Amino acid sequence: MIEIRPIRSDEDYEGALRTLSKLWGAASGTLEGDQLDILATLIDAYEKEHFPMDAPSPEALAAFETEQQDAVAASFEDQLVFQVFKDKAGRFAFRLLGAGKMILHSETFDTKSDAINAIKLLQESASQSKIVELAA
Repeated sequence: MIEIRPIRSDEDYEGALRTLSKLWGAASGTLEGDQLDILATLIDAYEKEHFPMDAPSPEALAAFETEQQDAVAASFEDQLVFQVFKDKAGRFAFRLLGAGKMILHSETFDTKSDAINAIKLLQESASQSKIVELAA
């Protein structure tokens, strides 16, 4: 059994990180899993006090999101790709990207599996679809 103690110094912190790496992946509900949960909580409290991080500005968050979307789009430039994501309200949606640009954005779904099922339905039926012009 691993002895878990308060983290009061940098040396305690380093030791806690080493112990955490040994416990990493322990199943929840086991002695090791409980020790992992407790140790992670202690480490988190120590880090918040000794290594505080400012929250990013809205501009920084927007720039990061754009950068991530551009990187994903660039990696699939010559393919059609569906991206499934969770919005701020906790609902799921998807985008269809092609040639580095968004082609389609879905409605939102209650579950991730609903969004994936909608994608599968599109994949199965799109090649057999017809175009019907209703616009003048």
